Amino acid sequence: MEHVDRALEAKFEEFQISRASFDVLAALRRIGKPYKLNQRDLMRSLFRTSGSMSLRIDSLQRQGLVVRSPDNDDRRSVFVTLTPKGVALLETVIPEHLENENSLVAGLNRAERTQLIALLRKWLVSLEEEVAHGRQLYLGMTLLDSRASTKMRRAVGLPDVPGLLVNTVAAGSRAEELGFRKGDLITAIERQAVASLMEIRKILNKPEPKIKRVKMVRGVQSVELKLINSSI
Repeated sequence: MEHVDRALEAKFEEFQISRASFDVLAALRRIGKPYKLNQRDLMRSLFRTSGSMSLRIDSLQRQGLVVRSPDNDDRRSVFVTLTPKGVALLETVIPEHLENENSLVAGLNRAERTQLIALLRKWLVSLEEEVAHGRQLYLGMTLLDSRASTKMRRAVGLPDVPGLLVNTVAAGSRAEELGFRKGDLITAIERQAVASLMEIRKILNKPEPKIKRVKMVRGVQSVELKLINSSI
């Protein structure tokens, strides 16, 4: 899975965008002209937090790939629209992206690809059920999204702290071996605050530093785990 992630990211980096940025641009393009969507709906369609989505759109806007405009029916909301530059970029990126994806399964014959598609579809359905309840699976542990994490901590009288809560840790999993426990709240990795599973994966998948420090809160106590790249 990490090999696939790296291959996809490498291709997008050739066009000075990230995989997360591509997801935003592609979501706008899929809805058709005028490629415009309420930022709140865009956030929900991509299962992103409000903060991470705002940062992503800020970056895309600086690149001239999207623009924001006010929602006349709701002053608290804005629309995000794909610019002509964004449309042109996608016209170039999408064929390259599809060719890159095909190269990743070049070692499988037609029957094997059909079987893989069926298994991935089944897996995706199970993951979507988890995400619908604010749960995301990683390294054999289930993480709650930031909203569900805050709600869970409040329910047991713990203070509000931004982060992702470890809801379950499978016995014998990589997460258990690395030292994660149920109830841990992951707050930062290498001094970078984390608000989504995607942010965690992106930071941990960077080659440097080799040993990464994961900041957590265990109850009300601060805890730090050190993870070696080869172990994640």
